[in-house]
Amino acid sequence: MAGPGLPTVTTEVEKDHGRLALRAATRFFLKSVDLLARAVSDGDILRGVIFLAVVDANTRHLRPADPVARTFADSRDKVPDDLRRPVSVHAVALDLAVPYETTRRHVNALIDQGLCERVGAGILVRAEVLDREGMVATHRKNIEHLRALFRDLRDGGVDLDG
Repeated sequence: MAGPGLPTVTTEVEKDHGRLALRAATRFFLKSVDLLARAVSDGDILRGVIFLAVVDANTRHLRPADPVARTFADSRDKVPDDLRRPVSVHAVALDLAVPYETTRRHVNALIDQGLCERVGAGILVRAEVLDREGMVATHRKNIEHLRALFRDLRDGGVDLDG
């Protein structure tokens, strides 16, 4: 029972662990961004995020429950290029709420780095790029971070099904 100026006491069952979950997710996010920025752009966070947005847009149509998507579910699997869909620079800019010109400059730098290419009116990250040694190592490290996030949430009592 709480009085004036005293915190309300809740039981363990009533707690939603929102702050704990937010702290754990924030740590995961920051570790992921750091990994990505180092792997893609020598530390440029925005360029790394733009790269990831292109990768996501190229395969966004493959929803997790889709049987085709499930055939590429293993960490070693890569979605074949013929199943990837190019995305326009404009669409990436809109997705990220980043000015078009800024997005265009970063995409051009990614093209110069050989990380993506123009295909018709869009941009595509080929499977070969994601299969490069540095990218594979980054992916593995990020999976470790994801597992640590789930452990932190579970150990903190966060209900992942609720």
